[in-house]
Amino acid sequence: MIFRRPAQAHSTSAQLIPYPKRTLRRSQPRGYRRLWRLPALFLHLLIAFPLAWWYYGKKGQINSRALSVFRWWCCVALRILGIRLRVAGNLPSRPALIAANHISYLDILALAALRPGQFVAKKEMESWPVFGSLARRLGTFFIDRSDARASQRLLKEAASVLEQERFLCIFPEGTTSDGRDVGDFYAAPFETAVIAGAMVVPVSLRYEDILCPGHADQTCPFVGEDSLAGHLWRMMALAPLTLRIYFGNPLGPDLGRRELAKECRRVIRDSLRSMEEGAEITYLDPQRHRLREVWNNWHRRHHQR
Repeated sequence: MIFRRPAQAHSTSAQLIPYPKRTLRRSQPRGYRRLWRLPALFLHLLIAFPLAWWYYGKKGQINSRALSVFRWWCCVALRILGIRLRVAGNLPSRPALIAANHISYLDILALAALRPGQFVAKKEMESWPVFGSLARRLGTFFIDRSDARASQRLLKEAASVLEQERFLCIFPEGTTSDGRDVGDFYAAPFETAVIAGAMVVPVSLRYEDILCPGHADQTCPFVGEDSLAGHLWRMMALAPLTLRIYFGNPLGPDLGRRELAKECRRVIRDSLRSMEEGAEITYLDPQRHRLREVWNNWHRRHHQR
């Protein structure tokens, strides 16, 4: 499900693998997709609870094996939802603070599928049914921005994740956006990297219709007064989506939290503009269309004779 692009991700020489015919019909939301996605996701959630209890609740600690299980669960969940990842840049090989723009709760699944770790999330997520309970089991830090002192204490506690050489993921915007631009970044979450002396990796996220590379999908963002149940219901009917992820170069903690916030935002905005301009073309799954490509090549040669 996850295909990694070469390091030279901003090359303009890439070509789009053409999608089969009836592209308009394939790209539209269809209610029949819910017939298998809803039961599949329900069964997958049933698997999540005993796994979370065994690896996180019973043992009381998060180790590499538990993170591997978390990664597997996220990969399967993305497959059920029809989201394919296209990765560019260099994934961090050593534990670091990952700072990404925020579009949806699906961002958590995508980042955990690539570099599983613990997350810093907004306080409201803790009250979500099912997902809030799972997030607590997975060691998520819920931050209440209305309480500055409690937030500072929580961020210092989160720094211990980096000190224990694990990944920590933050969304410095503090809210979600439509994916076309990036809001202002809070500097406070970057204090965790400064305290732990860890590197910071800016990560850009952009959801796209696989038929429209360069154009941000407007159904996937979880914004405004949207409800979790309503958003999931819409997602169940969507055609497959591409989530393009770009890992920027690591930044040193010596920059300080304010400069880290500014530089991460600049890198993410620049990479989103490059995606919109077509610097990175989204490829369709080559395994899925290999037989069709073989047939088209044979048919073309046959008619040229």
